[in-house]
Amino acid sequence: MAAIKLSEVLTVPNAISAVGLGLVLHGSARADTGHGIAETVAGRLLDLLDGKVARMLNQGSEFGAGVDATFDKAGVLAIGVNLWRGRLAPRPALLAIAAQNAVSLVATAAAVRLSGEEDLAPVSAGKTAMAYQNGALGAYAVSALFRHRNRAVQRGFRVVGDAVTLIGTAYGAKASTVYIARARDLATARRAASLRTGTVTQ
Repeated sequence: MAAIKLSEVLTVPNAISAVGLGLVLHGSARADTGHGIAETVAGRLLDLLDGKVARMLNQGSEFGAGVDATFDKAGVLAIGVNLWRGRLAPRPALLAIAAQNAVSLVATAAAVRLSGEEDLAPVSAGKTAMAYQNGALGAYAVSALFRHRNRAVQRGFRVVGDAVTLIGTAYGAKASTVYIARARDLATARRAASLRTGTVTQ
């Protein structure tokens, strides 16, 4: 694995990723308040900008992509954990989102460990799944905001959250199969390479 250069760490996109995660961590801890929701939304929007800024400033790197992906997952996890703790969302929905992300994360980590120079960029289905899951978590948070104000509005946002969770989980399952196949193919290629090397040296 190549050494990480300081110039790859101290970049504008990485700073944006860090600020976005900080906002999400702080805001999602108060997800049942308007300020908490606004802070969380701002943090998630920053996560959409870091990749674009990296391309604009020519500051893209494998390390930066890893930071983006890791902070993205950490942000979703923080929102889910805080919604779970506050009982602000249906736990089956939170478990479905967490399980799908866990599978993708493990498969991606395995692929990174096995890869050489292969492109390990997120697949489009994974990005779509993340967008829907963010939407679902947001809908649940807004639903909780109205639980003592307007029961009809609360139920409406809860239904939206449930529907978007189903869509996001479907896209997530599609992405997970790609990540699993990627890791499996890399493992198969490594085994084949090891067998060829062993045959030659005998």
